[in-house]
Amino acid sequence: MMPANKDWSGFNPCPYSHRYFSSRELYSLLKGKNFETELYADCPISSEGLRDKIISVTKQAAVNLRLIPRTMKGKERLKRLFFGKLDPLPPEITDDTADYSPPIPIPHYLPDSRHKVLFAVGRKK
Repeated sequence: MMPANKDWSGFNPCPYSHRYFSSRELYSLLKGKNFETELYADCPISSEGLRDKIISVTKQAAVNLRLIPRTMKGKERLKRLFFGKLDPLPPEITDDTADYSPPIPIPHYLPDSRHKVLFAVGRKK
């Protein structure tokens, strides 16, 4: 599983998905189905400067007021307003296109608000 982390302060639910999990909920869900479960996180929140905090509060208010566009085109326009020009993807992605760091293990008993994405690996007992 690879859900968006609902404990992340910048979390914005997709209008086409109906259920999101915290790290503790994801762990409990799989443990309850008799899986040995390991949790991982990726896409760390890298900076928390004043600009980032203002954007985060503004985004959360827009999410709560249901002002986030439902279409990808609308979201793209909103991102351009806040972040400027978006970088296009290259025509071909290679190993050196971007730095890679693997997802990091996280504990199941603590909420994780420092990462945007969670991963769960479940092995049947």
